Amino acid sequence: MRISTQQQYFKSIDQMQSGQAKLAGLQEQISTGKKLNTPSDDPVAAAQVLKLELELAQYEKFDDNINVTERRLVLEETILDDVNTATDRMREITIQAGNGTLSDLDRKTISNELNQLTSYVAGLMNTQDSQGEYLFAGSQGGTQPYVLENGRYEYQGDDGQRQIQVGSALYMPSNDSGKYLFEAADDGLSVQLTGQGVFDYESGVSAIEPFVRNATFPNEAAEAQFSTAAQVDGWGALTVRTAETAPLSGIFTYEVVDSGGNAVNDESGNPLAGGFVTTPLSINIHGMDLEIHEPTAVNVGDIELTVSSEKNNILDVAMNLADILAMPVTTGEERTALNEAVAKGINQFAQVAERNIEARTTLGSRLSTLEQVSSSNLDFKLSTETAISQLVDADLSSVISQFKLAEVTLEAAQATFGRISSLSLFNYIN
Repeated sequence: MRISTQQQYFKSIDQMQSGQAKLAGLQEQISTGKKLNTPSDDPVAAAQVLKLELELAQYEKFDDNINVTERRLVLEETILDDVNTATDRMREITIQAGNGTLSDLDRKTISNELNQLTSYVAGLMNTQDSQGEYLFAGSQGGTQPYVLENGRYEYQGDDGQRQIQVGSALYMPSNDSGKYLFEAADDGLSVQLTGQGVFDYESGVSAIEPFVRNATFPNEAAEAQFSTAAQVDGWGALTVRTAETAPLSGIFTYEVVDSGGNAVNDESGNPLAGGFVTTPLSINIHGMDLEIHEPTAVNVGDIELTVSSEKNNILDVAMNLADILAMPVTTGEERTALNEAVAKGINQFAQVAERNIEARTTLGSRLSTLEQVSSSNLDFKLSTETAISQLVDADLSSVISQFKLAEVTLEAAQATFGRISSLSLFNYIN
């Protein structure tokens, strides 16, 4: 095969340029410490690195969210601890107020302290975080949760929680609503009516007049009596059921049944059922007073009675008790009312304290979970960074060896080029 002089020159130059390019690439790896400096160095590895870097950025965002959540939960825990201390003091002085030897002035002093503690606790319950958001307003961080209106505190937030993503599939509540934390004191029973002819609160009108017009508890003793009976017999929701004895007869009957359809008896053990001798009928279901009117063909049917405990917040509990303690006691009835108010206040403060402990226990569990998630995220980050390093970082000992070899090869190529380029037939002719 004939190799021309020009071809020989071009081939030698191409080999030396290739060696120089390889040497330059190895030198860049040594200077940067990376074998992947541009996507063209290894397109497949570059695509993998891009994917891994996105995962790493995600875990870094999770770490930021964990830090934010921890700060909010620690702040909430601190506030709840302070509220609990104030609640304990309220309960302590309430017990003192029940001492029959205290004078009106003594009770007035306790009343003033209750009002001062109320203002202090109200400030705690309206705490804002470092970003200016209210901690206990539920999901409405921009709304002040407790506002004083008409002499009592009204909750303006909702019962939601702010969920923050702290893991690939884990969301953590970063707060608790004031409705859950502080609206924990039982304050009487309320009755909700649903069924035929009951007033429609959404539309504001009722097409027909309901046959149950009134369902109330006259006093706390009646509420306690009803609660005990409902718990013992396991009623659930009660239903007042009316029916026409025969089609178009115009004669109606009623009965009261529990959630299982079983007849409910009165205190004497007789079923609460019968006809309408007079209208309205007044019946008593173990403390609950009902007013039942004889139905018509239009509104005959069922009305369900759902009894639930109304909740009050710690601020109003303290203010209600402070108002009673500020009043002078001169009669036996006033003394009885005072004793009942004190007993109720002690019980309500205990309920608030129990909810506080429950909430702080939950906070401890969340903080522990965040610590575990943070540790897991750190492991994931470490493995991801290791994978990126394997794709990007150069093995300097290996690269330096390759560089030395490429350097020697290039020098040999340059040295032999000078000798080969001088070979010519004209040298022999001369």
